[in-house]
Amino acid sequence: MPKTKTSLSDILPQIPVFSKLTQRQRADSSDLALWKWYAEGEFLAHQGDVWPYILILAEGLINVHKLSPEGRSLGAWRIGGGEVFWSPSVFDDGPLPATLEVRQPSQVYLWHWEQLLPIVRLNPEAIWELCELLTQRIRQASEMVEDLAFQPVANRLARLLMKQYEETADIHMSRSLTLDEMATMIGTTPVMVCKILSKFTGEGIINVSRTEFEIIEYKKLEQMAKPCN
Repeated sequence: MPKTKTSLSDILPQIPVFSKLTQRQRADSSDLALWKWYAEGEFLAHQGDVWPYILILAEGLINVHKLSPEGRSLGAWRIGGGEVFWSPSVFDDGPLPATLEVRQPSQVYLWHWEQLLPIVRLNPEAIWELCELLTQRIRQASEMVEDLAFQPVANRLARLLMKQYEETADIHMSRSLTLDEMATMIGTTPVMVCKILSKFTGEGIINVSRTEFEIIEYKKLEQMAKPCN
């Protein structure tokens, strides 16, 4: 358990939708939020659940991944500290299309949609911000599908490494993802990820150690990450 609970009132002004609420509306939202602590390996919800909640991750890391009928995990993306997740069940009362799994000990604030949406509906700017957020999610999902369908595995892996670089702005990147997680995120197998990392290393594009990736030839990795026409 964390020694101190992260203050929700400090987080809300920085988060899309909530940033458009008035100070009074944010205070009301904070009062209604349920704070929970999750250990690594726990699940907030499973694919197929009707899970009508809005989630803010104050601290930690949550994977969102979809399971194939054969039980293979596909297309994972991550919710990081300070980010929000609006469950699709909030809007249509339908099943959750993916599983939410805790990858690092996490502080989470939750609202049932019946608690929060009445507040959001009072603010037109917040509603517009929510529409923009959902549009971004649709575009991200579309790009993921296109990548899995049309881009070679090596390009997808290069793009994943570039994304990690963009998030850290450091050529020395911590190996925060396991081979299994990397494979899930780019729609392949851990063995294939290992082979391509070895290929990148052999070509002098990256160095790989037990704890980090180091980009040696940034331009080559950047070129490899570009979509194939």
